[in-house]
Amino acid sequence: MSTSELRDYATVMAATVALLVFIVNALSQSRSRRIENLTRFNQAHQRLFASDTYLALNLIAIETGTMRRDTADPVMESKFHLLLIEIERLAILANNRAVPRHTQVYMFGSYAPRILGLMTDEERASMFWELAVGYLTGIAKDTERYAMLTRAERAQFWR
Repeated sequence: MSTSELRDYATVMAATVALLVFIVNALSQSRSRRIENLTRFNQAHQRLFASDTYLALNLIAIETGTMRRDTADPVMESKFHLLLIEIERLAILANNRAVPRHTQVYMFGSYAPRILGLMTDEERASMFWELAVGYLTGIAKDTERYAMLTRAERAQFWR
């Protein structure tokens, strides 16, 4: 075997190793980004339910369907608007495909239609809340579809 052939083999081997390293690195970075995005989503979700937030203060009433919004209470109105801002953060992550939709449905699906029901017509029509309204509407619809699946069909999303 000549030195030229050995050099050619070495070049092919080096290129193969470089390609494998690139593929492993790309997969590793993709996994890391997915984990970071899930962490961001979880942090935003936790802020929704932190103590003294609108959801935390009204959790039982929202769960039982007895929640009524008192628009005359400025403190609670402020908390409701902060809730919508946090929902917009979830929407931004969702719109950038940072978190799988089934994860969003699982973690926030039961609240979306209830929060939509608390919004006034003016809020739903406002361009400033379009992102939150669109996200809540989409999650509510996806939750209805998800609920029609059997437990076994839903189990495939539990990762």
